[in-house]
Amino acid sequence: MDFISSPLYVLIILTAVSPILAYISRRFRVERMMDVYSVAGLAVITYFAITQMLNTTFQGSALTFTSIPRETASVIFIDKLSAYVTLIFVLVGLASAIFSIGYIEERKAEYYPLLLAMITGMVGVASSGDFVTFFIFWEVMSISAYVLVAFRYKSWEAIEASLKYLIMSSAGTAAILFALSLMYGVAGTLNMDALSKVFGLQDMAGELWSYAILALLLAGLGVNAAMVPFHSWLPDAHPAAPSPISAMLSGVVIKTGIYAMFRVLTVIFPSTLYNWGTALAFYAAVTMTVGNLMAMLQEDIKRLLAFSSIAHIGYIVFGISLATVNGLAGSLLHVLNHATMKGLLFLSAGAFIHTVGTRNLDELSGIGRKMPISGITFAIGAFSLAGMPGLSAFVSEFQIITASLEAGMLPFTVIMILNVLIGVAYYLRLVQIIFLKPLTPISEKAREVGPPMLMPVVALACLGIFIGAYPSPFLEMTKAIAGSLLAH
Repeated sequence: MDFISSPLYVLIILTAVSPILAYISRRFRVERMMDVYSVAGLAVITYFAITQMLNTTFQGSALTFTSIPRETASVIFIDKLSAYVTLIFVLVGLASAIFSIGYIEERKAEYYPLLLAMITGMVGVASSGDFVTFFIFWEVMSISAYVLVAFRYKSWEAIEASLKYLIMSSAGTAAILFALSLMYGVAGTLNMDALSKVFGLQDMAGELWSYAILALLLAGLGVNAAMVPFHSWLPDAHPAAPSPISAMLSGVVIKTGIYAMFRVLTVIFPSTLYNWGTALAFYAAVTMTVGNLMAMLQEDIKRLLAFSSIAHIGYIVFGISLATVNGLAGSLLHVLNHATMKGLLFLSAGAFIHTVGTRNLDELSGIGRKMPISGITFAIGAFSLAGMPGLSAFVSEFQIITASLEAGMLPFTVIMILNVLIGVAYYLRLVQIIFLKPLTPISEKAREVGPPMLMPVVALACLGIFIGAYPSPFLEMTKAIAGSLLAH
């Protein structure tokens, strides 16, 4: 496989051409052209992402693309982890693009180039072998996300949410930049492979600078991942953003920070030298607890789902804190399961909101009976993230819990189990409101949405059922990725 056939290369070309087509579509008033171009392009990229995943999984070797010596080059590096998260990013992006055909009714010529740029940024982050390349793609992703949150710019809610996201994310980016400057000062390079050799030395583990760099990186990445106390931008961004963008934010954008944590904590600052496990577990426990408790208090369906995402980020980071094959495998699988199931929930909720024009749970009462397909897919996503056996998220949550018991982290295991039970409570409440409570004058008017909005939610629901029914291949795949990270 060469770079020209990689998902990143095709995405860069697709994104670069999109403004030209956007101009043509607006000039000749054929905005449907952008629907077809974006969905068809992302479908092709999904094929390349699957091919890349199979190549790295079965050939067992990483792919590196660079034209000059690696210590000073901009490096594109694709290993099992990169290929895995790239496929997740592209799949959720494709689902959101298909849903957008029916959901986005105006300014498609502006919307789709930004969506493609955001996906390009995420895939670029996952494919970077050095922190300069990483940072460039990180900014492409972030700037696109800021603008998409404010897509409905005539609403003050959207502008306020976007500004809050911009300010908090800029602070996180500044922390990352400061950490990178310190890393360069210490190591003389920002190549990830070279950095792993420098900071993997026993002498470096005793240096104050090393811990300062690690703390700055975790704080900066924590803003992107919406970890407590850097989480407050996410619940504001979700209600303001179009629902397909909410699916992207919770499903995959916050996972770029998680991806970077996997890289930083397993490859550059291994726990065997830096002993960050307990501190990170505490960080995760606070995040999951605050996220779940706040979710229970919400009456806005999108804010509730946003706080739930914060809690599930806590579950993922808790698995990372274990620094074992089983713990990392559980976290990696939960990255997939949360991305697909939370994407499913936001898209299904978006169908409700698109039809009746409200996010208030009391006003959405009984809407599942008027929109049975959207309601059933919403229930599948809710039951999955609540940890119902037979659905996808149960597998990864159970894997993290059992791995934490194996690692002797009993107090944190109890905290996670209690948090899962809190999640069960508010997800059951959601399903009860959607299906069992009486119809309101608003929900009475609901009608099922069209095929473009139903296709992606049905596909994601089927994926959640499939992973829950046949978890073994997915667990084996994530264990192989985890093993390769710990063996670095």
